[in-house]
Amino acid sequence: MTILYRYGGSLYINMTNRCPNKCTFCVRNLTDGLGTAGSLWLDKEPTVDEMYREFHNWNMKEFDEVVFCGYGEPTERLEELKKIAEHIRWKYQKKVRLNTNGLGSLINGHDIVPELAECLDSVSISLNAPDAARYQEVCRSRFGEDAYPAIIEFIKACKETIPDVTVSVVSGSITQAEEDECGRIAESLGVRYRVR
Repeated sequence: MTILYRYGGSLYINMTNRCPNKCTFCVRNLTDGLGTAGSLWLDKEPTVDEMYREFHNWNMKEFDEVVFCGYGEPTERLEELKKIAEHIRWKYQKKVRLNTNGLGSLINGHDIVPELAECLDSVSISLNAPDAARYQEVCRSRFGEDAYPAIIEFIKACKETIPDVTVSVVSGSITQAEEDECGRIAESLGVRYRVR
């Protein structure tokens, strides 16, 4: 069971396999692992203490950033995410990023951005479509067409309180024209845009 793994120059935290979406392009449909992880499928969700202990197996000086991103949506475990993020910043003085589908407020039933702003340095939000209908077609969210407007609101709230906000789409998952429209949406929201 892989909790922490290296991907590129960062250390990634895989804390859940739960996700409200079933995206057509999701990498977990294609491979069991990424980076140094043989498999990112969890036997069980790790406890906070188990995650703390995992950091002892890594030379934290090798990493500038720790990223919440695995085979699930990290905000499914909001309380644990906050504890781990605070631990990383306090004990290791590392920057902390969240890679998210932007549905954390719907998942948790309240606006989570103020809580995230207290423990994150940056957030990368998967937009993946230029409108609600296309988003539902591509991402197949359990929240239906309520998902897309919630993501837009999440992006706006993050922009106001978190220093570094990026919106992304997965290359090839939508048309070039749709990618371009997503770029215009990101620009209108005042956040960076990345095709990955």
